Amino acid sequence: MTFESTPDPRRLSLSPLTPADLELVFQVFSDPDTWQHLPVGRHKTREESKTIVDASMSSMREHKIGQWAVRVADQGADDALTAGTFIGTGGVNMTPALVWNLGYRLSPAAWGRGYATEIALAAVAGARIHNDSVPITARVLSNNPASARVAVRAGLRKVWEGPSTTGAAAGISREIFSDRDLGDDALHSLIEAG
Repeated sequence: MTFESTPDPRRLSLSPLTPADLELVFQVFSDPDTWQHLPVGRHKTREESKTIVDASMSSMREHKIGQWAVRVADQGADDALTAGTFIGTGGVNMTPALVWNLGYRLSPAAWGRGYATEIALAAVAGARIHNDSVPITARVLSNNPASARVAVRAGLRKVWEGPSTTGAAAGISREIFSDRDLGDDALHSLIEAG
């Protein structure tokens, strides 16, 4: 299944994460290079990666959208990334704060190609199709300006910045982006969630 809301769906194939993707998810999430901005986030066990797959499958069942397995499609392929190559995950999940959370994690080989923006645009479009009354948010560390730019390109704006509780290095703050104003309860919940 390919989600057709990307600007050019011929470059990427987005399909719901399944247990069959677990090993590929673990390969990306356990790679220290994918965690340059938050080294403590790197997965050390497959069980950690299984939580990503399980959460996505739950979101798909309950909300009809979640995280996707992201693969290179024909027109996104080149000598470094052949068609069908799994490059990571991306999409939206419903949070306990009852807002969509936009996220993605891509293999460094896929960085700098515009894929993150395409995934974010598809995720925002999908979230709006499935429940436009729910705010779409993204949480970014201040040492990751590329992800902040992706959030802005996807139509979100920074609504909060403050201390990080994620284990980031000293001096790095956390930023919350949203497509609309958040109520106090939702914003507080996102801040507390880290």
